[in-house]
Amino acid sequence: MRVIAALSTLLVTLTSCGGGGGGSPSSQATLSSPYLSSDQSSHALQATDIHVSRHGIRSKNPNTFAHAIAYADFDQDGDTDVFVSGGDTTRNQTSSELYLNDGNGNFSYDNRFFNGEPPGLVHPRKAITGDFNGDGKPDIFVAGHGYDRADFPGESPVLITSSPNGLTLGQTFPELVDFYHSAASADIDGDQDLDIYLGDPGNAVFLINNGSGQFSVTKENLRISSSGYYTAELFDVDKDSYVDLLLAGHEQDGAITRIYWGSANAVFDVNNSSVLPSIASYGTVVDIDAGDLDGDGDYDLVLSRTGDGKGEYDFYQGYYVQVLEATAVRTFEDITTQAAPTLRGTAERTWIDWLRLQDYNKDGHIDIFADDAARNLIWLNDGSGNFK
Repeated sequence: MRVIAALSTLLVTLTSCGGGGGGSPSSQATLSSPYLSSDQSSHALQATDIHVSRHGIRSKNPNTFAHAIAYADFDQDGDTDVFVSGGDTTRNQTSSELYLNDGNGNFSYDNRFFNGEPPGLVHPRKAITGDFNGDGKPDIFVAGHGYDRADFPGESPVLITSSPNGLTLGQTFPELVDFYHSAASADIDGDQDLDIYLGDPGNAVFLINNGSGQFSVTKENLRISSSGYYTAELFDVDKDSYVDLLLAGHEQDGAITRIYWGSANAVFDVNNSSVLPSIASYGTVVDIDAGDLDGDGDYDLVLSRTGDGKGEYDFYQGYYVQVLEATAVRTFEDITTQAAPTLRGTAERTWIDWLRLQDYNKDGHIDIFADDAARNLIWLNDGSGNFK
């Protein structure tokens, strides 16, 4: 593992790497996306060109947690800005935050870009971006689960859309109040707009877009095998032109990590799915990503895991980054121990909410790193899918 300090500008990349030790940071270099520009899924769009310290950029609500973070050029000035939705562990909502980039990696809080009070949640868990209303500008969808104690009342997701005068609250979902942990977007039905999967451990739904950012709620596309799914992505893993649904969560409670393969009918069925390898003591999966790690033309998988409370580690204790190599079509092998033996954190290390797969040191190979630059967790790829 390489430990790389964040810059004062909070824009962190590498221009070189040597044996051992840290790399040399550059304030102007940017990260590239390994995905096709035509792929507008939320999974592809999370591969942004900046890497920032969440705490470092925040001047508003700096002491709240910030799992729901998203990146896009919200003010359309040619650089990437940062959206944050946080919470303070109480039953109170915390207003969302927008930090605009000055083009040099310096970020300033700006609530004037919202038309009205910036919308917030009690416990936001994931934010995704995409052009949901079809105007060519990025919008934001935030899933939250509400107060994280009994009686677990849940909360509704928030849709924030672009307008001629900035960001504004979009369609509301008063009928959707639940313990939502995950969200992912892609065009699942082939009608050239972005639909949204909204994940709850026992009540997941699809939001089907009419093309203008108005959504209808359905479960007809979901024939999944169990509850307990807290983690989701939509991505064409097998490159057959159909979007696949990747679901994970609490394996210790029966939520087997699976890929539900996409098809022409846009139905995700357990009878057309593949089970992914599990890890003892690390049955809680908090993130799942896809990328061609070994340069062989297919997509490998990377999972962020943490303790499940059933073995050596307590619930949400430590981290384990699992690497699965695609060995054949729709077939994956766990190669973590040989390819990346340093990807396991000690019990004292905090779990990693979001991972990113991008070429961090600009050597042409996809690396693995924690989305929050303050974590200083970066594993560099040697080009064959081995990490250190």
